[in-house]
Amino acid sequence: MNDKTKIHLSKIERQLIQNKEWILTKQSIINKVYLLFGEVLCVYKKILEKETASIFNFYKNTNGKISKGENYLELPYVMLDYPAFFTKENIFAIRTMFWWGNFFSVSLHLSMKKFQLQNNYSELLLFLKEKKFYICINEDEWQHTFHSSNYIAAVDLNEDVFNKILQRNFFKISKKTELNKWNSAPEFLEKTFLEIVEFIKISFPAGEKDLSPGFPKGGSDL
Repeated sequence: MNDKTKIHLSKIERQLIQNKEWILTKQSIINKVYLLFGEVLCVYKKILEKETASIFNFYKNTNGKISKGENYLELPYVMLDYPAFFTKENIFAIRTMFWWGNFFSVSLHLSMKKFQLQNNYSELLLFLKEKKFYICINEDEWQHTFHSSNYIAAVDLNEDVFNKILQRNFFKISKKTELNKWNSAPEFLEKTFLEIVEFIKISFPAGEKDLSPGFPKGGSDL
């Protein structure tokens, strides 16, 4: 084979292909994230079991789904969707995510077909600012990074911009914590889930108005 057509490895790549331990360690970490999310799912279900708001009646007894992948922007991830229903036009989902090298996050994802926020928008924005949430400004609802092109801190938004965001066909909010805070991650995830539950309750003060999205799809775009 001509030297110009050979595939060459860098020094680090040559070291890694001889090292079994790093890939076995990676698999061990992903397995532990699965275990962690299983425990978190039990906590989430106990929280919703105590909720009496009618909007949660359809969702509190559904099964959560934990899934994993190897290539969200070329990095492994694990996701927990609970509660979550996905149809072609309607989405109601709280998504917990572990993204290798980046963060843990908890997000609320609503399609605006049936899940149009109903309460006073000023009150909702104030809540998001006080709880230090980020709001999605991207046109692509399936992006999960916290780049400034995707999420912006609620404290940096005024009511006019917030109202424009609400005119789109989806709405997302999210919070994250760094992976080096592994030991405190369960508390962060539970606290953020509780805050999202509270946001949903104040967003739909009249309760559930035909919010059942019908038969769910098997999954989502990510």
